Amino acid sequence: MDSAPAVSPAHRPWIVLAAKTVVVLQLLAIVYMFTSIWVAIAVAAAFTLAVFAVRALSRASGKVDQIFEEELHRP
Repeated sequence: MDSAPAVSPAHRPWIVLAAKTVVVLQLLAIVYMFTSIWVAIAVAAAFTLAVFAVRALSRASGKVDQIFEEELHRP
């Protein structure tokens, strides 16, 4: 009897997303408490821009890797 699946945690994407959302909102609340609403909005905009840039670069990197892999395995 294999007990490995019973021991490994189940990956739930919505739990990860919820946890990340809570962390980001708490960080923005801390920034707001120590500064002003405009600084918090600017930090939120910069964070959002950084997240989208990283996602776009990750997709582009994956696509380039896929193209290179296809070209290298061509007969």
